[in-house]
Amino acid sequence: MFEARLDDISILRDSIATIADIIDETELRIKEKGIEMVASDRAVVAVVDFMLSRSVFNEYKFEAEQKIGINLINLLQILKRAKSDDKLLIKLEQNKLYLTLQNGSKRVFSLPIIDVSKEEPPPLESLNFTSQIKINSEILSSGIEDAELVGDSIVFTVNKSNFIMKAESDSTSSLLELSAGSGMKILEMGEPVRARYSLDYLKKMIKARKLSEETKLMMGTDYPLRLQFEIPGKLNLGFVLAPRVDE
Repeated sequence: MFEARLDDISILRDSIATIADIIDETELRIKEKGIEMVASDRAVVAVVDFMLSRSVFNEYKFEAEQKIGINLINLLQILKRAKSDDKLLIKLEQNKLYLTLQNGSKRVFSLPIIDVSKEEPPPLESLNFTSQIKINSEILSSGIEDAELVGDSIVFTVNKSNFIMKAESDSTSSLLELSAGSGMKILEMGEPVRARYSLDYLKKMIKARKLSEETKLMMGTDYPLRLQFEIPGKLNLGFVLAPRVDE
């Protein structure tokens, strides 16, 4: 048995809106500490690591850990029907997830629990990043949007002095540069880093900027990128993106 009440639906809706752009169906793990998921997209290019703490919920009735398969597109469509002052009641019962939007009136939706065929994501704990920085989420989003005017990939370069995002084609280029202490916080710095990543995936991941003013980036040369969005004590939403290795 699992029941929960959420008075502020936006944190869940904004999280699922970002995740559903990358993964259409997944297995959610209902635990005593909250709701978790770790899943890769079908191409195994990106991994989503999500944790919504029970502290977000106004009520959280939990008896035992459960795994439930959910179509995230359908879940998002229901969450988008919520009005600003609606309360969300979640109940798991008889292989269905019931979602009730309540505020004077009561609207009840049900989603079937499904079997999810999924690629097993690589173990995230085995990743060893050489550099970690934090930058403003809106600035990161702006750099990604600039790069989209130029091409389909972007190069991140990090050293002890600055962080550079650069995209270029035969005739056009874009560049965003941030200096350490001015728009960028260095959390850990080893050797200088250079890696190329897909803009198609990054523009989907950066939608999570609604959740956090700052984005933590963990990188290595020609190595996966981890983007981390956090609301302390409430939410962790991370993305790991495989690099594009230059030929």
